[in-house]
Amino acid sequence: MLRITLIYQDNETVTLGLDGNLVGAFVSTLKNECLNYKDKKNMTVILDFSGVYYIDPNGVKILESINDEKLRIVNCPIFIEKLLENLTSIKKGDV
Repeated sequence: MLRITLIYQDNETVTLGLDGNLVGAFVSTLKNECLNYKDKKNMTVILDFSGVYYIDPNGVKILESINDEKLRIVNCPIFIEKLLENLTSIKKGDV
């Protein structure tokens, strides 16, 4: 299960907090949320991974496929950061 929570939003940026496991159908749900803000609303999406406990290979692939200057990942646990090391959008520290 993955819970996606709107933490912050203004005209240019949205921060989504993720809690749980990024697996199965939740991968598509996250992709759709990101694309909705990035492409339809032209906003930068910040994903707070501090509550993510596991990410499956499909989750990694989806994040790689939507990765661009409008996507940032913050507060990533070390073990997930290693899985996502090819993404240049990972930022350490707080939002």
